[in-house]
Amino acid sequence: MNKELHYQITDKQNGLTVKAVLSSLGFSRHEISRFKFSAYQMYLNGEPVMVNQVVHTTDVLVIEELNLETYPLHPSVMRPDILYEDEDIVIVDKPAGIPSHPSHLHLTDDMGTILRDYYQDEHFVIRPIGRLDKDVSGIMIYAKNQLSAARLTAQRKDGILQKHYYAIVEGQLEDKATLIFSLLKEDGQLTQSFNQGGKQCITEYEVMKRYQTECLIEVHLQTGRTHQIRAGFAGIGHPLCGDTLYGGSTHWIKRPALHCARIEFLQPFTKAKIVLESPLPEDMKRK
Repeated sequence: MNKELHYQITDKQNGLTVKAVLSSLGFSRHEISRFKFSAYQMYLNGEPVMVNQVVHTTDVLVIEELNLETYPLHPSVMRPDILYEDEDIVIVDKPAGIPSHPSHLHLTDDMGTILRDYYQDEHFVIRPIGRLDKDVSGIMIYAKNQLSAARLTAQRKDGILQKHYYAIVEGQLEDKATLIFSLLKEDGQLTQSFNQGGKQCITEYEVMKRYQTECLIEVHLQTGRTHQIRAGFAGIGHPLCGDTLYGGSTHWIKRPALHCARIEFLQPFTKAKIVLESPLPEDMKRK
């Protein structure tokens, strides 16, 4: 889905270059560098323009993102559970069992392709902002254009985009704590090695409900590493229920008991705060 932005040059921007104007509007150096390539076209007062062009008051700068590539469409097999949508983003509640994006084993049944087929838009580019493992449920963001994707990715890096998860772990944890550990990805292994070097992870949790042999926790990540929740709790002796990859039991649930329940971020252009929640799924409810 193409994005077109219109800006009228102000007195304050008079005499600046297009590059300086873009910087003043909040575009990153990486975004501006992309304007030199075919992914974008820029026009000043209706004429093509380069980033070193000087602008004047009342000039109109138009930025158009192009997507000329086409992708195969399939009959829509399911209606995605859309929690929020505007011209820049679509946010869905992903069921467990569906991958976040295409892979060599899942070329047509991932959530990104399901969205493309739902829109019946052969130009829809799948741009997930972060990911959830196939068997993990919950909130997923997809950017509809590259400018939105770049800004949302920057929000993740800067800690503006925040996610909260529900998980059910085996055993009993203290009421709340912050876990600090490291995870290392070994070549050829699906799992992450706990405290064997690698990248630092910071995980906050609070117990929400206790069961006889498990507890429901809310988890907030200060860092975002692959399998940070799954490998982290397994590493301290409390694997997620159903998570066979890290030693969890499947006696009452057959997939990792993990759900992305809340997300907070800013709309990439208007900066309006967006907060969305998804309730605990049925297969994670315990009495």
